[in-house]
Amino acid sequence: MLPRALLALAFLRGPASAQPPAVVERVSDSIIQVGLANRARSVVLRMEGSFHAVDLHNGERHPLKRGELYEFHSDKSGRIHFGDIPLSGAVRLLPDGHEDYVKLGDKRYRGNMLLKPGDGGTVTVVNELGLEEYLYGVLAKEMSPDWPLEALKAQAVVARTWALNNLGKYSELGYDLTDDVRSQIYSGLDAEAERAQQAVRATAGQVLSYKGKLLTVFFHACCGGHTAPAAAVWGGIGTPKPLRGVKDKHCARSPHYKWSAYFANDDILGALNDHGLDFERLDALRPGKRDASGWLKDIRVRCGRKTRTVKANDLRTWLGPTELKSAQIWRIIRRKKGYEFVGRGYGHGVGLCQWGAYAQAEQGRSYRKILAHYFPGATIVKRDE
Repeated sequence: MLPRALLALAFLRGPASAQPPAVVERVSDSIIQVGLANRARSVVLRMEGSFHAVDLHNGERHPLKRGELYEFHSDKSGRIHFGDIPLSGAVRLLPDGHEDYVKLGDKRYRGNMLLKPGDGGTVTVVNELGLEEYLYGVLAKEMSPDWPLEALKAQAVVARTWALNNLGKYSELGYDLTDDVRSQIYSGLDAEAERAQQAVRATAGQVLSYKGKLLTVFFHACCGGHTAPAAAVWGGIGTPKPLRGVKDKHCARSPHYKWSAYFANDDILGALNDHGLDFERLDALRPGKRDASGWLKDIRVRCGRKTRTVKANDLRTWLGPTELKSAQIWRIIRRKKGYEFVGRGYGHGVGLCQWGAYAQAEQGRSYRKILAHYFPGATIVKRDE
């Protein structure tokens, strides 16, 4: 028996329908559409279970063979094929049972698969599944399943809230979310872990709310002692209370709490000039303004008499966010052929600090208290279906 949310998709189209594929979009907030491939030349899938392929142009249903490989592609004449099945356009693969899966590459996926032809003979692949099952494939990729259960629960609530806030973010590409760091990392069935599933089930439907509305939420690895105000990182004014930043002594055990990173002059110049600053040489690099929480807002760059101000978060992105771990930069030290940055934390610093959540959970704090610490003034509510 398919979950209720997936049944809504299974019966989305009647057999007599002749609507064009363009109308095949998400149908309910209970369904998440995750883009797995965009503008690929072709894709090969294997059915691990019993499936039917439904031609969404004419409603025809075709049984698929368990364990067989099916290639979805366009031929030179523009005709669409799924294995040896000629199609009129997009096709939806429906599992006959809840334990039936599709394999794409080296990953297995729950739910339905939507395969859509695109311009120039390209293919888009979309995984459609219920929100809670989507979180099964997310949680263990965003936080270690070996971490304390209360930390995992906190992450589950934040991940659920984030997903609902970002439904339709990639609608121009034909789906809600990507499966990579642009959204939340989602790796399907093989990324699932029992403890992560337990955290999702224990918080089922729970989201963060502020003043009666779904709260815009964020999370990061380590805040380095103080979470960042959202406005300090991304600009804007009127940051709501839950996103203004809080002191946090709990993440001090993180390997990212303190760090240093070295960049050669040529690498810094290249990053600046690639983004339109047009510097011939680098004479000085100094910290600029800092917000009340300690996060650096901008960096001053001097070449001769010319001085430019660069947003600290922009420079971090340009130089590489895994090398320059955060914009909580406390010192910039000039070296012989470059600069050393000394700072704290890992990530943009807004919202839930994962290492802080880990430490608080180890100390016996519940996920509700953890979330209340990082999002003061927000409440946990049960989402309406």
